[in-house]
Amino acid sequence: MGIDVQIKPVTQENIVACVRLQVAENQKEFVAPNVNTIAWAYVDPTFTPYAIMDGETVVGLAAVEYIPENDIEDKHWIPRFMIGANFQGKGYGRKAMEKLIEMISKHDDCDRVRLSVVPENTAAIAFYKKIGFKDTGEQLSGENVMELMINK
Repeated sequence: MGIDVQIKPVTQENIVACVRLQVAENQKEFVAPNVNTIAWAYVDPTFTPYAIMDGETVVGLAAVEYIPENDIEDKHWIPRFMIGANFQGKGYGRKAMEKLIEMISKHDDCDRVRLSVVPENTAAIAFYKKIGFKDTGEQLSGENVMELMINK
């Protein structure tokens, strides 16, 4: 039986599991706590958190940002992405990222998806490169900006 990754809204039913989920100890300096990610959506209508699920189990949390008034290269972002420590190395990250990209790329105005990553987080940078993200050479709040071009 394989994994069945689904991207679902954060709801009353899964919020506690989302908040409790943490990355490995050596990754904590690179990823905002999930409660911060969920709270941010309360004050920023462009920012939407999603539970990464395998069946009924929350295995990760992501957020997408859609800013329609921005220039084409800055409309679609994945500002948060994490897989819980107990679920890492099992294929959840890749499947979840693929589903997020698929969801975002359905927007007519999407020609790329961007994210930023702490420069010292070499494991995340390698992961994003395997997915197809490329370093833009730009920095945002001290983080490296990476982007994936969407072929339509």
